[in-house]
Amino acid sequence: MSDTSRTWIREDVFPSVYGEGADLVESILQTMKERLWPERDIFAVNLAIVEAITNAIEHGNHCNAGKSVTVECRVSNDLVHISVRDEGLGFAKDKIPDPRNDDNIECPTGRGVLLIYGFMTKVWYNDQGNQFFMEKVRSEDLP
Repeated sequence: MSDTSRTWIREDVFPSVYGEGADLVESILQTMKERLWPERDIFAVNLAIVEAITNAIEHGNHCNAGKSVTVECRVSNDLVHISVRDEGLGFAKDKIPDPRNDDNIECPTGRGVLLIYGFMTKVWYNDQGNQFFMEKVRSEDLP
């Protein structure tokens, strides 16, 4: 049995290759399960971190396996904090096309970031735009 009174912390660095980081994601989700997080929160964190890592690989590092993605995470009994950093030049959040606008309906980008904002409690970026921070506060248990 693990000690759930302490914050679980992990940092991983991996190449920009699809599928890398899967062990880290599984460890985060398992830690949340051990701490009895609601399933909807586990689902939200899973979707958000997979999307953030995919964006770092694809848009930040342009699938260059010579570049790395760094993920730092902390899981406590009531908060998950995740940081995803790539080696890209960064981007401006306001330049991401809003997929809800009619002009962007067929645009293949922007949906993942929109989902992250919808599922996570708090989301922000560093000034350069190559590091993504997100937090999920534990939901109230449903009756």
